[in-house]
Amino acid sequence: MEFGTVAPTFPPISEVPKTAKRMEEKGYAAIWVADHLMGWYPHDLWKETIFAMRYPSCHMFYDAFCEICYAAPATEKIKFGTSVTEVFRRHPAVLLQQAVTADHATNGRFILGIGAGEAENIVPYGIDFEKPVARLEEAVEIMKLMLNSDYGEPINFEGKFYRLEDAVFDVKPIGELPFWFGAHGNRMLKLTAKHGDGWLPTTLPPEAYAERAEKLEKYAKEFGRDPEEITKAIFVSLVVDEKPEEVERLLQSPILKVHALLLPSEFYEALGYKHPFGKFYGLLDYIPTKYTKEQIMEAIKDVPDEIMRIAYIAGTPEEIVQQFEQYEKLGVSHIVIWNLTYFGDVSKIKSSYALVDEIMSHF
Repeated sequence: MEFGTVAPTFPPISEVPKTAKRMEEKGYAAIWVADHLMGWYPHDLWKETIFAMRYPSCHMFYDAFCEICYAAPATEKIKFGTSVTEVFRRHPAVLLQQAVTADHATNGRFILGIGAGEAENIVPYGIDFEKPVARLEEAVEIMKLMLNSDYGEPINFEGKFYRLEDAVFDVKPIGELPFWFGAHGNRMLKLTAKHGDGWLPTTLPPEAYAERAEKLEKYAKEFGRDPEEITKAIFVSLVVDEKPEEVERLLQSPILKVHALLLPSEFYEALGYKHPFGKFYGLLDYIPTKYTKEQIMEAIKDVPDEIMRIAYIAGTPEEIVQQFEQYEKLGVSHIVIWNLTYFGDVSKIKSSYALVDEIMSHF
């Protein structure tokens, strides 16, 4: 089992290479950079948190590819990935150019994490967010076509979304450029099975992960691939404390409860509940600037404790080790840890990261 972590995305940028170097020294295998224009909270909610004293907005994000290229020279071994980008804000040729540039900047240590997209980074900016999976599939086909083209070879492609006529793509990655997909639904799992080197879903309980992993393996075989070629990973939001009662207290904090609202309504319905936003497709729908602080505070009142246990891997270090072992038995070999403990109580920054180190040491 290896572990990844999340990169800082807020100013000052000087913190990014320092963090990357420190994470490498701690033994992390990869550092993952969010490719966002927006955060997850309404501004009026964020500005009342203690974090607003240092970061006046939660919507302060560096460009993920620029950040990776800036941080890479401070490191030697750790991999860098996007978690995850999409194909609405960049033409596939431009996205691939940035990915290959990051591959060179990291000396072959870059992972292109990619998914269907999130409404908050697309819709408010006047970008059409139609047919995300079909568009992604076509974009990936184009990128693979470009990667496999010879130097100077004209590339022609006629699709539903993109058209290339006598194009070229001659900046090649150092080795193989790995594509990891943030896949949850069947169509995305099929795309991962066909083109993916890694599978990086988020917020899936072990039972749900096992069900989707079985589908992924089945689809891979149908495409004539060995399922073992696809690295199984998971991106987890984590809350940890030595005391179980503290874990329960942290999970009741409003800022952490917001993340439970980002879950699709199917997770609520599976447990007999209704999502506070009704029929809701999670990050495919969610746009924080569309909600007031009051609307969010009202919505989180209706988030059941059971749902919080789906939104987070939460518990004492011993309990979290047991949960990670469950994933390991399902074939997971890479866990990206997003430690959100201190969002519930800022005094727990140091202690929570020490406990994360303790958890990792078991593997």
